Amino acid sequence: MRIAITTKLFIAILGISALVIFAMGGAMTWSLRHSFNAFNEQQDDQRAQAMSVTLADLYDDKGSWDFIRNKPELWRDILRSDGIWRGLNNRQPMDPSFGDQLKGLVSESEKKTLQDIHDAAAAKAEPKKSPEGVQHPAEFKRPQPNSDYRSRRFAHWSLLDEKGVVIAGKTDLSQASHRYPILFHSNPVGWLAVSPRERRAMPAEQKFLAQQRKSSLLIMLGAAIVAIIAALMLARLFLAPVRRLADATQQLIAGRYETRTHVDQQDELGQLAKDFNHLAATLERNEKMRRDFVADISHELRTPLAILKGELEAIQDGIRKPDVAAMSSLLSETQALSQLVDDLYQLSLSDVGGLRYQMQEMDINACLHHVISLFQERFKQKQLTLYVLQPDQPVLLYGDERRLTQLFKNLFENTLRYTDPNGQVKFTVRRTDHGVHISLQDSAPGVSDEELPQLFERLYRVESSRNRATGGAGLGLPLCQTIVEAHGGTIQAKHSPLGGIWIDIVLPNENPALEGKSDD
Repeated sequence: MRIAITTKLFIAILGISALVIFAMGGAMTWSLRHSFNAFNEQQDDQRAQAMSVTLADLYDDKGSWDFIRNKPELWRDILRSDGIWRGLNNRQPMDPSFGDQLKGLVSESEKKTLQDIHDAAAAKAEPKKSPEGVQHPAEFKRPQPNSDYRSRRFAHWSLLDEKGVVIAGKTDLSQASHRYPILFHSNPVGWLAVSPRERRAMPAEQKFLAQQRKSSLLIMLGAAIVAIIAALMLARLFLAPVRRLADATQQLIAGRYETRTHVDQQDELGQLAKDFNHLAATLERNEKMRRDFVADISHELRTPLAILKGELEAIQDGIRKPDVAAMSSLLSETQALSQLVDDLYQLSLSDVGGLRYQMQEMDINACLHHVISLFQERFKQKQLTLYVLQPDQPVLLYGDERRLTQLFKNLFENTLRYTDPNGQVKFTVRRTDHGVHISLQDSAPGVSDEELPQLFERLYRVESSRNRATGGAGLGLPLCQTIVEAHGGTIQAKHSPLGGIWIDIVLPNENPALEGKSDD
């Protein structure tokens, strides 16, 4: 089953959010329980310290522990009695009704003992007074826990004598129990041992923890709802530009190369959108060039074929005699057609990397002299003055002599076609630190700044007409560029000081990296 990327991103964001929520919920639960247990332990410690002081007072009054030895009921009554609880927590005076609380629970002697404990606590506690010296009313009391709660809370307490023998309370003491000394005249007369309390919470504690768990679950539920909404919004927000790119890609696949996508981001998706627009522009330009190429090639092929057909039909119908002039005309058109096909073949070989070069050391001056001798008469016929500036000594470089000869022929042919009569052509060869510098400058007409970069495009001609008398097929300069780049050089077109075009070429002295293209 195919799952949309929106769904995948939504599930990923939601999963991470849920993991964080549950982790935080677990951490909060653990922290609450840990803090609650620490609070209980702190409360036990404070009460144990207060209890040890009360027991010391009782020991001082009775002189020994015999009054409580083997009397567990008395020990439990002491722990759960309301007055002792008050004394342990706040060192407050004895409640007057404390004696009534003990009726039926302990004997008269034991009741007197408990009464003595409260009296001792009352003697040490001073009632708070108002600024005018008036005591607070006796009815001002704090609510107290019930006795069952106290019995369970202090069930892990034990009273030991000075030898560590259990007198009252829990008998099976663990090694982890904490002992508080009961001091009489700075000497220990016993110990109050507090064993680690079982972790089972009291009803009030359970209610408190349940409320906290309920609150935590509600918070987690609310956070989960927020996470779901945020995941949906983020998934749609993040994938909106991706959807636009996907839609634009489908348009591009359908052949609508004018398609562009909106760029309003500065991140990776924004850069991807810019790259897509650049790709679409390149495809649109290439498609236009392809159509123009087909149209231009059709025109270039049809023109000489039409001339050939017309000449042959005229000879066949007897309108024109098959004399030397007719044969020369037919041969000229055949040569033009052959040159066009050969140029196209050379360019196609260059595109597929099949154009082979025989690289060797050669003299560029000798190659240039040979080409000039071929074009010198044609320059005179068009009344063009040719200036050649080159060193007297040989200019050696590493190249293919046949291809460089073709380069010079194409340059001169282009100049002859487009330079007005009575013009000038300046050809310069010189050696520089970067290699061999070759430049060709001609006189008017020139080209505009916008047309200069297009001169090396295939089948591009500056004039709008298709007149073959003044323009070629537009393949000469592209072939020149192919040859120069195959030699590791550079070629560019500029405005000539003479009023026409300046073709500037730089060829390296040697380029061993091109040896792999050689047929040797």
